[in-house]
Amino acid sequence: MAALALALLKLALGVAAFGLLGYLGRFHDKRIAGVLLTFPILNGIGILTGADPLAVANSIYAVVVVNGLLLFTVIAGIGVLPPLPRHLPENARLAARLIVWTLIWAVGAGAAVTWRDSLPGPAVLFAFQCALAAMVAALWWRAPQRHEAARTAPMSLAAHTRALTRFWSSPSGLWRLALFTVCCVALLAVATVWESKWVGMVSALPLPGLFAIATLSVIEERREFAVIGDSVLFGPAFVIAFNFVYAHIVVRLSGPAHTIAGIAALVVLLAINAALIFWIVPRISAYLDARRKA
Repeated sequence: MAALALALLKLALGVAAFGLLGYLGRFHDKRIAGVLLTFPILNGIGILTGADPLAVANSIYAVVVVNGLLLFTVIAGIGVLPPLPRHLPENARLAARLIVWTLIWAVGAGAAVTWRDSLPGPAVLFAFQCALAAMVAALWWRAPQRHEAARTAPMSLAAHTRALTRFWSSPSGLWRLALFTVCCVALLAVATVWESKWVGMVSALPLPGLFAIATLSVIEERREFAVIGDSVLFGPAFVIAFNFVYAHIVVRLSGPAHTIAGIAALVVLLAINAALIFWIVPRISAYLDARRKA
């Protein structure tokens, strides 16, 4: 029953993350959505349920760098990775992109886990990711008009809730939610049969982020869609810091309340992480938008 409850929790969190990412990227703030593409909900569950939390976290550090590079690459090369005919239906394009992107991720993430002992530790990877994100922001930052308008027109929580419901209650929205749920269930089933380092790799698959990008790629204008790539490389730096802190908390938990205490700590850390993202990213965006205009 405990294993089933955790699996259902993972599924619920994954679906919630996908739904929120798609909505944020479409209607709210693309830069925040870009950072949240690698948000570590499933990472945290993998660390909590793995036999060796530090081994799980150790495998995630390098994989999350792969995640950021993959997401940035697929956003920048959305028309050619993979090349698809323009007349292909939206859902067919979405599925084709997900298949190709997941295969690319599996190669990169598998290599990162296989040669993990030869790669730097979390401190070096964190510094590398910060430097890479700063370089990309300095060279490729965009400032589209619609994105700026979205940030200057705040909505109430109730208005966001209604808009979120309308966005996903359409036939195409429900189909995409169902497809994500099926893929997430398959991922959770696979994760139950592997050792800690491979559980870490599977839990680091940015499934909500990949689904959100694939969804937005078929409903957004190309120029607006590309804005998500401005901030996507910020996300892995937040994830590396989160996983390091959370893994060291989990190894210190013991007794029958281990899982409950671990989930409570996960919720608190995720809330802190999200609050930092929602506070920091708009300020960075405003500074870089002004710098880009100048």
